[in-house]
Amino acid sequence: MNASSPNEDNKRLAIIPARSGSSRIKNKNVVDFHGKPLLSYPLSAARESGLFDTIHVSTDSDEYVEIVRKLGFGVDFLRKTELGENSTGIADVIRWVVREYERRGKIFDEVCLIMATAPLLEAGDIVQARSLFEAHGSSTPVLAVATFSAPIERSLVIGADGILRPVYPDKFHMHSQNLLTAYHDAGSLFYIGRNQLIAEEVPVYTEFVPLVLPRHKVIDIDEPEDLAVAEVLYLGREAQRAARNEQ
Repeated sequence: MNASSPNEDNKRLAIIPARSGSSRIKNKNVVDFHGKPLLSYPLSAARESGLFDTIHVSTDSDEYVEIVRKLGFGVDFLRKTELGENSTGIADVIRWVVREYERRGKIFDEVCLIMATAPLLEAGDIVQARSLFEAHGSSTPVLAVATFSAPIERSLVIGADGILRPVYPDKFHMHSQNLLTAYHDAGSLFYIGRNQLIAEEVPVYTEFVPLVLPRHKVIDIDEPEDLAVAEVLYLGREAQRAARNEQ
């Protein structure tokens, strides 16, 4: 799928990984989400951003290819089978996609990974990620993050004896204003330059430019409960928009 054409000297690729082997939620990436396949939402956001020469769904499933095509997007090639395992790292998938495109004569300067399970991500968030990447010299990857809903020093674990205990007992009773604000991966977006992506066979990124998303846009969908929470957040956002339009 070709979106609005960016500068030919700075080609950009969006990758939406969507393997078919999810176990906790069957066919998670294409599960019905308010009348449309789940991955249709980040696909639409990528297209609406107007940033990308190519939007590619990386899948190992012919069934998913047909769903994607019905949504008005293309799949240039299937993911090789060995990249569909649970143990496969996402960096390995996006690197393979980039190199497969290069083998086919298409070279991209920038790559944006957008998760298929990010229905709350919006086009403006993607545009902001790209702006942050450029503002930092296009040299440091951008990672979408969100703040924890409570200080991580308040973490608790249940031991083998069934008793709940604090992970950080020396900080558990400290006032929250005396604790650092911590962030977690939003599970939605990762923006990187091609050269950074393929420079190392197994890159280990320890520094990122943060795209801080509000928590109402962030949900990591792994369990049926996560999907239910995402639906509530989506409905709440749509209700707010409808109320504003009526004013």
